[in-house]
Amino acid sequence: MPKGSSSTESTRTVLTGRQPDGGEAVDLPDDLDRLDEMLEECLEAYLQAAPLDAPGQLAHFLPQANTTTLRFLLVELIKLDMASVAESGAGKFACVDDYLTHFPDLMTAQGVPLDLLMEEIQLRKEAGVAVDARDYANRFPQHADRIAELLGGQLSAKPEATAAVTHRKRPPEFHVGQQVDDFVIIQTLGSGAFANVYLARQVSMSRLVALKVSRGTGDEPQALAQFDHPNIVRVFDQRTLDDPPSHLLYMQFHPGGTLADVVDMVRHTRPWDRSGELILRAVDRSLLKTAQAVPERSSLRDELSEMSWPMAVAWIGIHLSRALDNAHHRGVMHRDVKPANVLLSAEGVPKLADFNVSFAGSAGRAGAASSFGGSIGYMAPEHLRAISATALSAPEEVGTKADLYSLAILLWELWQGRRPFETHGTPGSWTDAVTQQLESRSSISAPSIQSDDALARLLEKILRESLAFEPEKRVGSGAELEAKLLLAMHPEAARLFDPDPDSWIGWLSKQSPWIVAAVIILVPNAIAMLYGYWYNKLDTLGGLKNRLSEFPDRYVEIERYFKGLSDCVNVVAVPLAVVLVIYFTRRVVEGLQRTSTGIEPNDGDLTSACELSHRAAVIGGILWCIAAVVYPTVLVLKFDEISRREVGHFFLSHVICGGVAAIYPFFGLSAYAVSVLYPRMVRSKLKDANFDRRVARAVRRCERYLLLACLVPLMGATLLLVTNEDAKYVMLSTIAASGLGLFAAFSAYRYVLRQCHAMTPVLSSRRDHSVSV
Repeated sequence: MPKGSSSTESTRTVLTGRQPDGGEAVDLPDDLDRLDEMLEECLEAYLQAAPLDAPGQLAHFLPQANTTTLRFLLVELIKLDMASVAESGAGKFACVDDYLTHFPDLMTAQGVPLDLLMEEIQLRKEAGVAVDARDYANRFPQHADRIAELLGGQLSAKPEATAAVTHRKRPPEFHVGQQVDDFVIIQTLGSGAFANVYLARQVSMSRLVALKVSRGTGDEPQALAQFDHPNIVRVFDQRTLDDPPSHLLYMQFHPGGTLADVVDMVRHTRPWDRSGELILRAVDRSLLKTAQAVPERSSLRDELSEMSWPMAVAWIGIHLSRALDNAHHRGVMHRDVKPANVLLSAEGVPKLADFNVSFAGSAGRAGAASSFGGSIGYMAPEHLRAISATALSAPEEVGTKADLYSLAILLWELWQGRRPFETHGTPGSWTDAVTQQLESRSSISAPSIQSDDALARLLEKILRESLAFEPEKRVGSGAELEAKLLLAMHPEAARLFDPDPDSWIGWLSKQSPWIVAAVIILVPNAIAMLYGYWYNKLDTLGGLKNRLSEFPDRYVEIERYFKGLSDCVNVVAVPLAVVLVIYFTRRVVEGLQRTSTGIEPNDGDLTSACELSHRAAVIGGILWCIAAVVYPTVLVLKFDEISRREVGHFFLSHVICGGVAAIYPFFGLSAYAVSVLYPRMVRSKLKDANFDRRVARAVRRCERYLLLACLVPLMGATLLLVTNEDAKYVMLSTIAASGLGLFAAFSAYRYVLRQCHAMTPVLSSRRDHSVSV
């Protein structure tokens, strides 16, 4: 078959991606799974008998099934047979009409699907034979307009799928014990229409390898060989044999089976009995089949066995997200993410592969199908549209988000034992199958999970977001999906980024940032103002009154001037403080509003949230300290009666007020920022390149402000020693309050540290990549 041959490259796994195990399927989740197995059986039987002498011999490969199913299988067999005839090199071409006369009960000219005609057209165009639209209009008038449009466009697409394979002939079969080149066959791991995979021993290296044998190769060896990632199967090398003609691809052997084995076990396990131990049971079963030893001491297996099922699913997803992110950064799209393409190590660690044991081509739109590959049961909407036979435009770009969409379907199926989308009935053609799948993507048919498990609810939320129909509404990268799934591994972080609505953080998240910030800032300042007023009235001015007892008019003048000065300072300082606080708070609110609409926060937004506490503290502290200088300076310049005692009391009392106005809003807003503001900004993308730097800065500042909080009661005790008897109860109350404030500041400091620690596994660039519990 010529390279780039069109939808003749169709086979079984394109429908659902189920890996055959040689046994009878049970408890199939939908009709497509059974249809998938039937199609593989038909194609394998055909390949063993090809070439055929007459089109009517296709009847020998059709199973006992209903008419709709037989029609679908017949269409795929006709495509493969037409390609086989064209490939014979005798200048022969089979046309659709040749088959209609042999199967009048299954297909008439009026019932021929468009994708079958496209197959004929593509084969003729590749052979350089002229294609007349009028001829097809006469033969199949129901498709006249569509064929005319298609013949005016481009029917073939540029081959670019990493899974593309050049030849579509049945591979040679080797028996156990046979030596093939440098490999001794030990066991058959999987077999299909176009490739076989064996467990083999490489003689020269004395190691076990997985040996894939096919008739031809494509991009897979080159695509996989460039990777050196713990979650991608490592390819060692490839070889070509002349006798028998075959291509050998040998790679790292992972004896734990595939995720398809785990999914099958999930379907037979009650939801409340599922846990990480289930993955290990599937792995151990595969180890037994391949005569491999179960690891006796493995901390990773111990941790996996103790995971809840949502946590175990998230753990698998984290590893696969990392693998896809690594591939995408190298410019490689997988385009066939499904359970059968995820191998498991003996410890249960997933390894992304693309063995394509039966090549997952696409039987629809000629060219586009062979370019994009994949299994339609796991395809993203844009992927389905790209291979749709009814698409008249150029194939839609299928990028990284399509792989992540497929991964989300895989994880949902692993979690629930079924896919999130349902299709009903058996498709009559490839086009119908694609259309059914595309229509099902518009909404998730699976009901919402009603569970008391917060991690289960979180996992559902993450997967539903990843399965959005529009690509722009999904996660943007494997790293982003990894960060979201990490929440399921870290309950403390999950409660922070997705708080329970009934929790105090959930309640606080619903409140206006304006109100919360105003309360946190105004309450300490109001307390400071009350303290400053009463202390200076009873002590500073009280002492001055005693000294001026013989000159009451002079005291009244000083007192009146002091009140006027206070009014002037407040008229200037309070509005200035309010304007500055509003300015910095507004930036935080605008950042929250942008992120609530799905816009990724920029560094300025995150900085404004993290710096709000420090900025509010600086504003309050500086203004109070300015007042500590202004009051005594102006009074000394105006009145000679103001002594150094009054100056010192004015200054120290306002410095204490400044400490109260700076320290406690700082810790209050810091706690608010790490609980609500910052998590709300980053939770949509869970990404902050400067997270570690922000945490380090926050910790340093908390320690400095905590030191200042220790100084406030000490300064109060100093003032107490020289305070008048009338003002001592005010000073004692202040010392007691500042002592409680110190305890509150220390508690807030510890709280900030805990919240930062909770976010570190999700956001830190230096987080532990072992993904342990």
